[in-house]
Amino acid sequence: MKIKVWNLEEAPFPREGLNPLEPSENCMVSMLLKREAAKFTRLSQFDAPENEAELKKFQTELRAKIWEKFGTVYDGTLPLDTTIYGKIQYDGYSVTKLTYQSVPGVHVTALLYVPDGDGPFPAVVNMHGHYASGKFGLAIQQTALALVKSGYVCLSVDAFGVYERATTCQTLEYHGSVLGNSMLNLGQTMMGAQVVDNMRAVDLLQSLPCVIKDRIGAAGASGGGNQTMWLSAMDERIAASMPVVSVGSFESYVSGINCVCELLIDGLTFTDEAGILALIAPRPLNIGNSLFDVNKTFSVAEMLKTYHLVETLYWNLGKHDFLTYTIANRVHGMTDEHREAMLGWFDLHLKGIGGGRPRPEPDYEIPPEKELYVLDPENRPETVCSTVSYCLKVGTELRKKMLAAESFNKQEKLKELQNMLRLKTLPAEMNLTRYKTLKGFERMALESGDHLIPIVMKTGSCPGKFRLLLSPDGKNTLSDEQIARCGADGATVVMFDLFSSGETAERNDIAGKFHQPVRQLLWLGRSLPGEWVFDILSVCRMLRESFAAESIDIEAEREAAWCSLFAAALTDDLTLKAVDMPGSFLFRTVLKIFKNDPAKGMLENFLYSPMQAIPGFLKWGDISLAIALAGQDRITLSAPRMFDGTPLNDADCAALTAEISALSAKIR
Repeated sequence: MKIKVWNLEEAPFPREGLNPLEPSENCMVSMLLKREAAKFTRLSQFDAPENEAELKKFQTELRAKIWEKFGTVYDGTLPLDTTIYGKIQYDGYSVTKLTYQSVPGVHVTALLYVPDGDGPFPAVVNMHGHYASGKFGLAIQQTALALVKSGYVCLSVDAFGVYERATTCQTLEYHGSVLGNSMLNLGQTMMGAQVVDNMRAVDLLQSLPCVIKDRIGAAGASGGGNQTMWLSAMDERIAASMPVVSVGSFESYVSGINCVCELLIDGLTFTDEAGILALIAPRPLNIGNSLFDVNKTFSVAEMLKTYHLVETLYWNLGKHDFLTYTIANRVHGMTDEHREAMLGWFDLHLKGIGGGRPRPEPDYEIPPEKELYVLDPENRPETVCSTVSYCLKVGTELRKKMLAAESFNKQEKLKELQNMLRLKTLPAEMNLTRYKTLKGFERMALESGDHLIPIVMKTGSCPGKFRLLLSPDGKNTLSDEQIARCGADGATVVMFDLFSSGETAERNDIAGKFHQPVRQLLWLGRSLPGEWVFDILSVCRMLRESFAAESIDIEAEREAAWCSLFAAALTDDLTLKAVDMPGSFLFRTVLKIFKNDPAKGMLENFLYSPMQAIPGFLKWGDISLAIALAGQDRITLSAPRMFDGTPLNDADCAALTAEISALSAKIR
């Protein structure tokens, strides 16, 4: 291993303050992710099968891979356990308020719209996008009424964690960010949970005598369009579908701003969006987009990149008239033009009438929302669980398994940890550029693999003694008092910006802290915690080889603390003071989650960020096991907290210490 060093003592300081990087390097994370996305797009680009046999093989293999990444299980033999909460008759149709069982012990709230008259009728699963009011969103109700007034049974479903399935029933709550990401710790995904919910919706429709069982369609816009695409891809019982303002390209998903419910873990490493649409082939598919969509992820140009790849497949199969697209002269959403196109498309492919062209919507009047509430919010059944209660239930069972284990093979668990973090091997060579010392701080930038790590260092009086001082918000947020305290014993204090923080942060926080890099990296087969562990290990190696470091300890806050813990577990000579770190990734309690600020969008008051989600972490173990693997004597916990940031009380701290000790005794 070798570190090349360039000294630029005479170089002018490029920016004010202590930041060592040039402004042009400031957006390097965004550029890196775009390059990675483009690379994987080329490697994973869909190559259309020539015939039905090739297509069947392709679909079987890709679906199996996707189910593995979903981490969820669909069981069509599970009783639907449907509960009816009321039925209301309107002009020409009725609405039944109900719940049905999706996975054992988890029920979905839904509204069933049925036309008057003799059936059976074709049916449609109607999926909402990012409406915090779920199935009561305006466009969702308009779609349901347009369908039922046109002779279709329609089932409108609340997505996981939304409105009547929110933490508090019938409240506005964003199901993504920290909430949705928390399912990743269980080894599950929000996308997979939605697919299972919606496949069970198909089971419910097929169980009804008023439904033609082989004439079931799927429709939705934005996040609901995404659900439409995935349901249609994974369930061959969907006879025709229309995903609206949701199809672009996986490459555009990486650079755009999307929800965790639209995340396929490692997705771009093995397929692109054309591959997903190929799972629908050769069934009828009409892709809806809008000319004036502000979300570039779903722009017409991005959709066409995907469409033309899939078009070849439909032509190969002699089904070119089963694939089309609708470009509405509208903005983002399930607009009137999209609904008109949907009705014409379903008339042709679910009823066998018309030529498939758009037709006018029927007249309808939207009923008052309160008439259609499924549940009494004061008496919601436990089976209609929120994301919080679901994560608590499943996470508790996973922790019981960990605590009941007889022993842990240290090397095996550490290898699993590396794989779970998607941690890259440190490169054989790294480059260190040293800049002019300023205000008593040495300034440098370390190039390690595809990372450029900006570093500042306050030299102490004890040669060989180094202390890393890390904040998830970047080195510039560390106070003079913190630096002085950490260097009071003569240690050299080293501060640097972890990947996508501080100087390297992406300049887009509209979706919340670390929302973007967490989601983007998982698309690319990487993880933000893994990138941070990589940075910590890279700087430690640099200090040993270029500065003759004899001892290195770390003081780190919040997200930086648990990443430092993982780094300590993977090495033998780091000690850590972890400040404000959760003692467990179990979702135990929750503060007020959601409020809608038109100027700032969706806000949360969690202490932590979506970075608290590591796919499969609670299946692997927990924070306590990581401490046991690192060595209980090397880790000091300062102000430990719960998952949501609530401080642990004395009893909780004592229980955590005892748990770590018990796990430490099982390490082999």
